[in-house]
Amino acid sequence: MPKFYQDHILSLVKQGYIVFFPDFQRSDYPDDVETEKICKETYNKNDFGFWLTASSKVVTTTLKPQKTFERRMVYRDDQLSKKEQDSICGSFEEPSLSRYRQVSIALVVLLGLLNLIAWFRKNYGKNLIRLISTVGWSLAEKPPEWIKHAMTLTENAWRQICSDNPKLAPDNIEFYVFGHSLGGLLALSWPYYVQEEGKHLLAPKQILVADPAPSTEMGIPWFGILILKLFRSPFAREPITISKTGPKLNVPVGIMHGADDKLVKPQTWVEGKPSNFHQIASTDKAIYFSLSNQKNDPPLIAFHNQAVTDTTYFDDDLFDNFGGVKDGPNAYNGEFIWPGFDFVLSGQASANQLLTRFPLHKIQVTDTLPDNSSLFSRPLIRVATALIALGVGYWLLRGV
Repeated sequence: MPKFYQDHILSLVKQGYIVFFPDFQRSDYPDDVETEKICKETYNKNDFGFWLTASSKVVTTTLKPQKTFERRMVYRDDQLSKKEQDSICGSFEEPSLSRYRQVSIALVVLLGLLNLIAWFRKNYGKNLIRLISTVGWSLAEKPPEWIKHAMTLTENAWRQICSDNPKLAPDNIEFYVFGHSLGGLLALSWPYYVQEEGKHLLAPKQILVADPAPSTEMGIPWFGILILKLFRSPFAREPITISKTGPKLNVPVGIMHGADDKLVKPQTWVEGKPSNFHQIASTDKAIYFSLSNQKNDPPLIAFHNQAVTDTTYFDDDLFDNFGGVKDGPNAYNGEFIWPGFDFVLSGQASANQLLTRFPLHKIQVTDTLPDNSSLFSRPLIRVATALIALGVGYWLLRGV
């Protein structure tokens, strides 16, 4: 949803850059703030009931998802107040009926379990269910299909802009990729799919990402992945992983991560042999960790949503737990994410040379992840996770 990043997008456009924000997934997110207001005022969908109905209809009929969907790239001219918008659409193959069936049945099971959580934490559970339901239909496609849609839409949009502006030449472009969270993984994987798809026009000069996931399965509860795999959801069949795409990543890379990110823990990038960070082939790479500042009023927590500027589409109770609530830019935007990207775009510094360039006042940034874990915490967590997994496995086998 553009609103999550809108302040950053507008900041870049006002500097004269062309920003592409491709709508590459099927979802129920609105496209703009006005539509969002209408959605929130009329939102009364029973998510579990919707997927239960959808699963039975998809199983017994040839019904496709009820909400029509059009992948598109929306762009504006340099008059930011202009209301008219032009959209460039992509023509993509519709997922098969069997894919929709697998997804809808898996979501019935998953949301049924989450409804149990909602008994104990009503607000949190309700918004988590809504979050998953909002992007439910996107699980009918494999993650590589998402990035291929994003690339096609971006290329179509650029060619259309050049057609509308004869002074622009399609092959005369300095192209950079920025991504956050799942988008960060897609950004880091962009060169791999540029080569695979032969879209060399979109080969990036540099890549900068914030709190990226090293796998499309990262950040999803383990039981959610288990359910999606059990029902053969396309999303779970062919994940994108940095271990696969990193060896093709040969441009300067900067990873900007929150030291206290609970959703995509920074340890997932620097631990292991080889670590996910070392899976990246480029020798011009760096990873930066922003630290929390508890002394600030209000405290600044280096959560997952550093790059986001607005999370008000969902209840604060949801993002308090794993993402970090945002209602406008804060120090992580103004001192870390935004200036880092500005230095790269303006040519003042490479993505791997930003450590001493950040204009820090309220936060600190380091290239070494502080070790805040206790001696016993990680082993205990691993043992507890293994015991839970064994218990669920025994329960499933017993029921067969």
